[in-house]
Order: sequence, then C-alpha cells, then structure tokens
Amino acid sequence: FQYNPNKVRMLSSIVIGPRKTATAKRLLAAAVSTSRSLSTRLAEPELDIGDLQHRFQSMAPQMAQALQEQGYYTKTEFLDSAMIQLLRNQSISLRDQGRFEPSWSETIVNGRTTRFDKPGVHACEPDGRDYDSAPDLIVYMSGLLQALPSALNPLLTTSTVDIDLSNAQFNAKLAVTLPGGSVYPLHIDNAEGLAVGDTRKLTCILYLNPSHEPQNGGELQIVLDDSTTVDLPPSGGRLVAFWSDEIPHQVLPMAPHADAKDISLDRYALTIWIPTGNAAVIHNPSSKFRALADIAFP
Repeated sequence: FQYNPNKVRMLSSIVIGPRKTATAKRLLAAAVSTSRSLSTRLAEPELDIGDLQHRFQSMAPQMAQALQEQGYYTKTEFLDSAMIQLLRNQSISLRDQGRFEPSWSETIVNGRTTRFDKPGVHACEPDGRDYDSAPDLIVYMSGLLQALPSALNPLLTTSTVDIDLSNAQFNAKLAVTLPGGSVYPLHIDNAEGLAVGDTRKLTCILYLNPSHEPQNGGELQIVLDDSTTVDLPPSGGRLVAFWSDEIPHQVLPMAPHADAKDISLDRYALTIWIPTGNAAVIHNPSSKFRALADIAFP
C-alpha cells in the first residue's frame, strides 16, 4: 500500500450505486441495497454490527490509555475463532476472484522516503463492491468506522491537543503474506504526512489466522525505543492499533522454512487507517513518540 489521495475512500465510496452515502451509519445499508440490486441471492452476514460496535466502545478506554502511554494497543481474541475463520474464508474468496495484486510501501532511507516492494505480499482494497463475496468483512469495516473514532475522541482530547479522529474518510487494505520467509521491512505507515496530504493517524489491524502457531513467525514487531521492541504474533482475532504517523514497525519472516505454496500458512491481515481532522497532530514535534522515527531510521 502507498498513500494516494485519489484512493482515499470517503464513507460513500465503500459502496456502489447511483446514490452516495456520506455517513458510516448508512454505509452498510447502501451495500446491502446494492447487493439486492445486483444479485438474486442476498449475502447474509453473520457478524452482528450492534455487538461489534459495543465491543469497540467497551475497549475504547483501555485503547486510549495504551495509545497515550505507549503508542500502541493490542487485544487478543477480539472476535472468536469461528468468526475469524469466516472472515479468512471471505478473504480467500476475494483472492480467488483476482482482487489481490503485489504489494509495496514506503520507508525512510537517509532521511528520504523510498518506495520498496514486498515480495511474497499481495493486497487489495476492499469496498462495497465486495459485499456479496465478503459481507462480514464489510460489516466489520463499517462497525469499526461507526464506533471507534467517536468512542476514542473524548478520551484522547487533552488541554494541549485534540486528536480528532474522523470517519469522514479512510483507507483499508486486506493483505496476505506468504510463507517461506516473506517480510515487511521496517517502516512508518504515514511517513510523509502533510507533505503529500496524508492525514492518517490511527492504524487498526485485525489478524485472520485462526490456526497460527508461534513457530510460524510473522510477528508484528513494534519499535518502542533504541533498545526495546515488542513482537506481536498475528494470531487469529488479535486486534492491534497504533499511531500511523509515529510508530515504526515491521513484519518478521513468515514461516521461513515452509513452502511458499502452503496456503494453510498464509498470513491474512485487515488494516483500516483512520485519519485526523486536526492536521496539527500529524508528526507533532511535541509528541512523546516523535523521536521514534529518528531512532528507527538514524
């Protein structure tokens, strides 16, 4: 994934159809309406959006505290293994339909942002056109966007800064990392920030690997300072959130001794980036995490 202003999705663009919706609340209804118009058999999601929103709202205080204190938050078993398997199956369905393409991103080299390819990593940007094939993925995206920004904002506002997470637009990526040692090099999601109009502030990842074992590798490694990292296994149901513009991270080798064609070891992750409406908080020089970029990329 590379940030591209032309691919920033308004909440209307996650759906298709003659009428565009401007709110997250109507996003799902519009996708369902489109599904009815395009298919004789309506896809029925199993994920309850009301319960999902409640889960996000309930964990918001712990997430806000962790983000403010350490720059990242994680929760295991956010969704149960049966739901994670369903989301994985729907991801595989999109891949089988040819929706995925080779992935690339950007990192910082000698103080400059540099593009890098990700061998063994493929990705797509799911939207409402995928509703019939992946209804629960769309419900998850809709539920997160409806609930999380509004739940976090009052908890992240201080006397000196207003994070102002917005659900007016977003970016999303559904990625698969193949076994055989595929990696993501060290990078920061929003490295260039306002220089390219990138206002992504919060990265939210849900891992779709219900059979993941520790020996499979593929951990998300987060840099906390010059001597401390934390490794988070991409086990099914794990939710991770961190500051998009500040937290350096990488993906360690995925099943380095396995066959790259062993699909049971494919590492699936659904990422949603939430922007801020307050440009001043992007690469804020007074942030306690601002120095991490210099530590990770000396």
